[in-house]
Amino acid sequence: MGARALVVGLDGFDLSVVEQLGAERLPNVHALMRRGAHAALESVQPPATLPNWTTFLTGLDPGRHGVFDFTTRHGYQVRFIGGTARRAPTIFRTLDEAGLRCACLSFPATWPPEPLRHGAFVSGWDAPVAFEADRSFVWPPSLYDETTARFGKPTFDDVDEFHADDPGWTDRLPHALEQRIAKKTSWARWLLERDDWDVFALYFGESDTASHYLWALHDPGSPRRPRRVTPAQQAGLSRVYESLDRALGTLVKASGTQTEVTVLSDHGSGGSSDKVLYVNRLLAEHDLLRFKRRRHLVGSKLKELGLRRLSPRARESLFRLGGAWLPSRLESSVRFGGIDMSKTTAFSDELNYFPGVHLNVSGREPSGLVVPERRREAIVRVRAALLAARDPWSGKAVFRDVIPREELYEGPFVERAPDLLLDLHLDREYSYNLMPSATSEGASFRKLRPDEYLGKKGRSLPGSHRSRGFVAIAGPTVRPTGRIDAHISDVTATLLHRLELAVPPSFKGRVLWEALQTEETKAPETLPEVTRARDLPQSRGGVVESRLRALGYIE
Repeated sequence: MGARALVVGLDGFDLSVVEQLGAERLPNVHALMRRGAHAALESVQPPATLPNWTTFLTGLDPGRHGVFDFTTRHGYQVRFIGGTARRAPTIFRTLDEAGLRCACLSFPATWPPEPLRHGAFVSGWDAPVAFEADRSFVWPPSLYDETTARFGKPTFDDVDEFHADDPGWTDRLPHALEQRIAKKTSWARWLLERDDWDVFALYFGESDTASHYLWALHDPGSPRRPRRVTPAQQAGLSRVYESLDRALGTLVKASGTQTEVTVLSDHGSGGSSDKVLYVNRLLAEHDLLRFKRRRHLVGSKLKELGLRRLSPRARESLFRLGGAWLPSRLESSVRFGGIDMSKTTAFSDELNYFPGVHLNVSGREPSGLVVPERRREAIVRVRAALLAARDPWSGKAVFRDVIPREELYEGPFVERAPDLLLDLHLDREYSYNLMPSATSEGASFRKLRPDEYLGKKGRSLPGSHRSRGFVAIAGPTVRPTGRIDAHISDVTATLLHRLELAVPPSFKGRVLWEALQTEETKAPETLPEVTRARDLPQSRGGVVESRLRALGYIE
């Protein structure tokens, strides 16, 4: 019993934290790094959870798999759809069709589960208010009955993140996450030990939760750090990382000594600044957006009331009612209800984790002003306005770049992304906080009040995403390589190659030849036809590619 290949997904797991804690506190993670290869894994941009995990699971660019966010936008309405937006199968369905026995467990935005003939598929959370998995999340359905009989119902948010500002909540969080990790590890070990698996993949979200809420307590330099932090509070994030390290050790041992191991995150983590930016107000300052004269805040107040007053189970039940009709209407109102679209050129969802700007294009949006032939001119205007923005306290530029979506993505679903993606500078190594203009009125920038520092779900959090996370690979096909350069899509391509399977030409990533035992010395002309120019071994092409990547010429 065990697995030929073990994949462990750790949401928001960050290489800098791994290095800071060291081998003494994270022995299993560092052991994998020593006997294989590791990287500060580059994410799909922006480094949001759903598109990145979906890219790993499919091997495809978001423009080809179709998942960018929890929602899709139609005009001035958004609809919560989660993983049902995905328009490509995961690699697990492909492996299953090839006769391999696979388990894909708990990865986000994978509902409904793919019905594997030879394995198991358990969907993870697929909505901002996801609380508990029911029978529809598990394939085969009999596995749900066995799981709940032994371990209870799978839960996603048993800590209720919408009450993170309650007294003592952050003090209780590390222990609650440790318990959740231990429970999931026991479940996974039970599954590992009762069958032989070709690929066994399991997701943990606890490192992301801990980073979002505990970063300011962990980081002495955080501008959002409370005045008094006890040693126990400062150790919270470390405790969660250490618990995940123990889980990894258990799973590696249960998988067997000849297992191909992959541990990866969807993005990295870091600290948030105490500065707030309202993108739509900034656009309004440049006459690119016009707010309605009377801005009703009913939508944001109803949303807040529902998230605070309802229990997690009731909250999720209401969310799913009528295909998420009510929350979709409320979310649409919060994002766009205060904007006079008849006088607006560009507008933003103001999402902290996926900052972007939509053009108000005629023929596409109900009240569009920008004729398609002048879309490029509108992009130039928006870019100029945002790139000119300066931090009112430091005087420094806020935006590093404003990027047309066609420069980041390729494929038939590129139009699901905002027209422009926003790349913001860090403020003294901390990220700016994007918040919705509809929640209040005022200037484009402000500073958080001390009572807002520790935040809660749906508001600015003290920890935020970074574009480089973590990966470590080890096993029979991997040589001790040390640190390499890798993109999240490269991990998928490399996993297939380690399983002695061809990499489809449609895949976004390359095989990490420089880290592999058997292919590292092959000449380019001997490689399989499915490889591409960027698949050249490190000895021939990887050095050049790494330099070009560092200079920004390729992704």
